[in-house]
Amino acid sequence: MRRRSAFTLIELLVVIAIIAILIALLVPAVQKVREAAARAQCQNNLKQIVLGAHNYESARKTFPPASGPVPTAGSSRASLQALLLPWLEQGSKYNQFDLTQDVNTAAVNANARDSDVPIYLCPSDSSSSKFTTTPNGYGRCNYYGNMGITADAFANNAATGGVFFSEFTATITANGNRPGAVKIAGITDGLSNTAMFAEIRRGNMVGTTSTATAIDVQDIREPIAFTAADMLNPPAACNGLTQSFRYVGLQYYRHLSITSLYTHTQLPNYQGGDCTDASFNRSHIQARSYHTGGVNVGLADGSVRFVAESVSLTTWRALGSRGGSEPLGNL
Repeated sequence: MRRRSAFTLIELLVVIAIIAILIALLVPAVQKVREAAARAQCQNNLKQIVLGAHNYESARKTFPPASGPVPTAGSSRASLQALLLPWLEQGSKYNQFDLTQDVNTAAVNANARDSDVPIYLCPSDSSSSKFTTTPNGYGRCNYYGNMGITADAFANNAATGGVFFSEFTATITANGNRPGAVKIAGITDGLSNTAMFAEIRRGNMVGTTSTATAIDVQDIREPIAFTAADMLNPPAACNGLTQSFRYVGLQYYRHLSITSLYTHTQLPNYQGGDCTDASFNRSHIQARSYHTGGVNVGLADGSVRFVAESVSLTTWRALGSRGGSEPLGNL
């Protein structure tokens, strides 16, 4: 009997077709596993950040303010994220800052501005863009603090405000608190019903050119003058502007609404325009992520929830205020 020594062409093609089908089935499965792992890591980052805010509160009797003190030289103040560094096992990074000097321009703060803080990065955001005026580029950030259902970062109103807001005074009390920082008792909607941090998408800035006429969904349109009504609802003009800032999430250390705070004025993963006024302290900045179908949100009780982009706007806004007494609804 003659023995076959090789596959026929048809058999080889069948084997190749089977392998191709198996690969086609395997690749999406691997991608889903990777995304599940990235989402879990993102949730863990948010949990640690919220717990850091609670550790700050345990020591200072308030949650951290949205910004550091006004410097004696220059104008740029430290962000909420910079103030949290010692409570996130990043004390050595925090000690590089001299908060009496401008955090964005002073040479003494160059090392503090440089390089990423890993806990502030979501692994699902693969953008490589950086503000490249330092050897490693300015540190980036995917997690912004909740300033509420208003575009006004200076609004200290429990019905519309979030956990973090800016204040005009530079006074620092004996235990390091800033006037206007929120206490646990000030979150009258309940810690489990109030967002503290959420994800944003980082901008696609190239080099050191911070403005562009090309606009991605996460870019901030400018400038626009907000009316009182525009504080709670983004004006239609936000979508019509052609000038944008592209450095969202690319300066973790700097306090501006567009570099450290987000709003609950539109739904998660909103595809319309975000915008700011000339002060950079009145802005509509929505939570966005690269996770399919929603965003991760760190609540004030220390838990983390994945909130679907299909959530009702009423529920999303209720989650954004610390004292509006609104029924939360289903997340």
